[in-house]
Amino acid sequence: MKYNPDSTTFAGNWKMNGRQDDTLDIEKLIKLISEDDANIILFPPYTLISSFVNISKNSNLNIGGQDCHHEDSGAFTGSISASMIRDSGANFVIIGHSEVRAMHGKGPDNIINKIQSAHENNLITIICVGEDIKVRSEGEHYNFISKQLKDSVSTTSNRNNTIIAYEPIWAIGTGNTATIEDIYEMHAHINNTLQDTDIFKKGNPSLLYGGSVNPENAGEILSIDNVSGVLVGGSSLDYSKFNEIIKSK
Repeated sequence: MKYNPDSTTFAGNWKMNGRQDDTLDIEKLIKLISEDDANIILFPPYTLISSFVNISKNSNLNIGGQDCHHEDSGAFTGSISASMIRDSGANFVIIGHSEVRAMHGKGPDNIINKIQSAHENNLITIICVGEDIKVRSEGEHYNFISKQLKDSVSTTSNRNNTIIAYEPIWAIGTGNTATIEDIYEMHAHINNTLQDTDIFKKGNPSLLYGGSVNPENAGEILSIDNVSGVLVGGSSLDYSKFNEIIKSK
């Protein structure tokens, strides 16, 4: 595993997409990747983690899981623990994605417990925060994100094992990207909020932007202050598009 919090991060979340045949595209992506100083991570469905880990050995590509349960084992049908993800060879996990929060509950204790379990199993966490259109239209987006950060950052977090991804819910998979000003102001707010905590005294974690990121807008997004990388959805399913995004830094 190679992760440098001072380097640009490109994370691709495949969501519920992908089959064994897609391993051929991963091989093509690995051949195209030339950014030695970037953190490049793919989050395939659980069924593909082991295959992708084996293919990506000795490459610049890292593999992660899309979520984990807060318990290490037990009678939790359909769930995957952090230790299982680590056992599959992955090094990263996404925690608190809005789609997961919507399906499995938004309780802050559950998010914190997932993060702690992930860190105990030596997984680097990408913690997702983001507001819906109702919160933003009411002008409560800064307070909402501050509370999400408070409820989502564990005492086990540090800049080497934690990444924060801001994904405005109203911009995920909609084709609507937040304006440059929107992204700049929210990332500045997140950066300032994290600086005020005791957890990140040794430096803030990387901040990613996610929400309809594509090859056409990635370069402009990455040029914004306090944007350390991007969390990509649909465009990461196409190895050539994802590589274009990587090259846009």
